[in-house]
Amino acid sequence: MKLALLLPGYLDSPDYLHMVTFEKMLQNIGYTVKRLDPCNLWKTGDTTNYNVTNYLKTLRETIDSYVSQNPDEIILIGHSLGASIAIVAGARFAEVTKIVALCPPFSTSISSSNIDELGDRHSKRDLPTDKSKFREFIVPKTFIEDRLQYSISDEIKNLNKPLMILICLKDTTVLPSDSEQFVKLVKSPYVVKLENLGHNFRRSQTETNQVTAEIEKYLKQRQF
Repeated sequence: MKLALLLPGYLDSPDYLHMVTFEKMLQNIGYTVKRLDPCNLWKTGDTTNYNVTNYLKTLRETIDSYVSQNPDEIILIGHSLGASIAIVAGARFAEVTKIVALCPPFSTSISSSNIDELGDRHSKRDLPTDKSKFREFIVPKTFIEDRLQYSISDEIKNLNKPLMILICLKDTTVLPSDSEQFVKLVKSPYVVKLENLGHNFRRSQTETNQVTAEIEKYLKQRQF
């Protein structure tokens, strides 16, 4: 059994267009697929335990839940923060066999904008079913405190597994120069650069299809 785990970005829903599109492609080429809702964020709306440590815990528990099925391949496909999580997990979890990092930030830090007097950050995300409607989240300052214990640059140095890095050259959230730093630290990464795409390619089916095609090409042509 080949297993693919899809890791959404910071506060992102596992039901966003890109995650659903990736899932369909992966199923078509023989993967069992699971879209993660880290810390049950979208299921409950509760941000109390939302942080990098618990995101990794969700991923660890998901991998463990498939042990009885004896997967001979486990691929992690993450976008933005999810890409960083995929790199950390790939370095730490022996079962992971390959990683696809889409628009990976060089750290797990978040913007300092919209921070209230308590140190909590107010954010909102569009609903998967209606882009004109939003869900609001208040992320506690413990997220920032927790992420300080993780150095993505140190983790990636310990990564000895196949890695695809996708860089969107019109990305203004994670600058291409930020993602490029990973290329310098890992041995023989598979790097894809897309000129006309930005960070939120998920809002366009055409752009999402372009990214999906690159992932499929990587999985089909790369022998592991």
